[in-house]
Amino acid sequence: MRLLITYLIALIGSLIFYSLNFPLPWVLGAVFALLLFKITISPDVTSSNLLKQVSFVLLGVQLGLAFTKGTFSEVGPYFFPYLLFSALIIVISLFNGYMVSKWSKIHTDTSMLATIPGGLSASIALSDSLHSNTVLVTIFHTIRLMAVLFIIPFVATHFLYEGKGLASFALSEPGGGAWYTIMLYVGCYFLAVKLSSKVPAAFVIIPMIMVGALQSIGFEMFILPPALFIFAQLTLGVDLGHKVTIKDIQKAGKYCFVYLGLSVWLILLSFGFGYVFSRWVGVSFATGVLSVAPGGLLEMALTAQSVGGDPAIVSSLQMIRLLIVVIIVPIGLKWFLEKRSYTK
Repeated sequence: MRLLITYLIALIGSLIFYSLNFPLPWVLGAVFALLLFKITISPDVTSSNLLKQVSFVLLGVQLGLAFTKGTFSEVGPYFFPYLLFSALIIVISLFNGYMVSKWSKIHTDTSMLATIPGGLSASIALSDSLHSNTVLVTIFHTIRLMAVLFIIPFVATHFLYEGKGLASFALSEPGGGAWYTIMLYVGCYFLAVKLSSKVPAAFVIIPMIMVGALQSIGFEMFILPPALFIFAQLTLGVDLGHKVTIKDIQKAGKYCFVYLGLSVWLILLSFGFGYVFSRWVGVSFATGVLSVAPGGLLEMALTAQSVGGDPAIVSSLQMIRLLIVVIIVPIGLKWFLEKRSYTK
């Protein structure tokens, strides 16, 4: 009963955020509503670890479904130059987070995860698997996301507009694919449970790799209804809302402008890298900048479409970086943190 009431409160907050067109309403609305409830009425809210794991799997499936047969062939000529600039952006981001942790009271792993250019859901999964302060990671990533959503589309629309888009970017509709492929999603969950102690963010990475690989070779997976992915985001919001404390908010408040400054610096850097990348491989300036920009895959692809860039190239290249962030970064970060604690 307590879990049901918690979800009801979270849903009300999410619907309010959704009606106001706030970004990530199903996560941030739930967190805000539960925090407000805990402050004003009662701290007696709860969350479910099982539902959280299932939600991570659903989000991994959602990322995997974004792959197509053309995802890798589309970016073939640009792969190695893009890999270089993506690696630079990621390394600089992690270094920034590490340096902030040196003079602040924020743990190194939390600070570094708070600065990487990845989506909020993936960052939450990484933070959870590395036992970082997921609440702080969420707050600082939200600041980065807000900076990206306001600055990059504005600059792209006013300074990078290149006329009609080169390609369209469409979202998959529910259905399609054989219904029995749903069993593969279930299999992803049990495999993630088995490997969760060995693979960082296993509940996101394993379904993303399996579903993405099958999609890339032309094996059509059943497209789950959007309501399930909304529920997954709501569940992450419930889990974060249950964990968040006033102390976390106060701690984050001291450093919000620091992480905002880092986000703006990263955006400016991405414009420079994007320009060099576009001249190197021969894509348009808008396509180059939006491919390198530290924004979400969907947001950058839609922005590319609206300003006349190539959304197919942008989404494919952003997907490559997403793979790096959710597969390579956790392994490297875990190794770095273990080595650092060992040498102390």
